[in-house]
Amino acid sequence: RGRAGVVAGAFITAAGAKSLSGGAAAINTPGVGRATNWLAVRIQGFVNSPNIAVLGALHGLLPCPILYPAYLFAFASGSALSGGIALAALGIGTIPAVFAYGTLIESVDAVHRQRLHRLLGVAFLVLGYVLFAHGLMAVGIHLPSPPLPHYQPLGGGMAH
Repeated sequence: RGRAGVVAGAFITAAGAKSLSGGAAAINTPGVGRATNWLAVRIQGFVNSPNIAVLGALHGLLPCPILYPAYLFAFASGSALSGGIALAALGIGTIPAVFAYGTLIESVDAVHRQRLHRLLGVAFLVLGYVLFAHGLMAVGIHLPSPPLPHYQPLGGGMAH
């Protein structure tokens, strides 16, 4: 459980650092950029046609990079019920959050959009550090962490 928290925290912190530095929040994998460009050229014809609905439906089947640390967090909780509740909360909150983000981001100019992405980078850094620190606490290494209530899995016990 501690190792999963450390790994999830490290990935989220890395994504936050990249976003804060002005890069995209995703972690690049060799060849992905080339494949993405190839796919973007072929899909461009869908954008201004009724086929955009098909594209949207297919997009829903693609894995989301946010899910990987969420799965690690659920695993690190040590409880199927706690992990399930955390993943359900993520699922329930995703649609309104993505809708609000998409709506807001379209109404903001490029300079303010970059500032917003950097602010999100700071949020990812903080959240990643908290997961990282709590993961280390689970294996007995204590780091200073924000004054947040410590995670307590459902069913009792402290995850320090």
